[in-house]
Amino acid sequence: MVKKDKTQETPSKDVPKPEEGQTICVVKKMLGGDHLMVLCVDGKERLARIPGKIRKKMWMREGDVVLVGIWDFQPNRCDILYKYGNDEIKKLVNENVISREVIDQLRG
Repeated sequence: MVKKDKTQETPSKDVPKPEEGQTICVVKKMLGGDHLMVLCVDGKERLARIPGKIRKKMWMREGDVVLVGIWDFQPNRCDILYKYGNDEIKKLVNENVISREVIDQLRG
């Protein structure tokens, strides 16, 4: 049996960045029934829902940083698209997608 060489780095997957109609938010409050209240980078508070295909795979807590897709017909509502991990948040800060002060301000 051949051992794998662990010195080689595995290629890291790309961190999803917000596109048109998407924004980065922080979970403010859990409402139950797969609904959350999120505070977005643009300063608005929105009602978010976790779609069925990611409901069981992605557990949310208050203070989590998420990527949301804003609804076209109701701009005060959105769907959760992705939950960022701590290392992914650091990558976003290093790539100047979002500033560390904004994340800290939204979490605090």
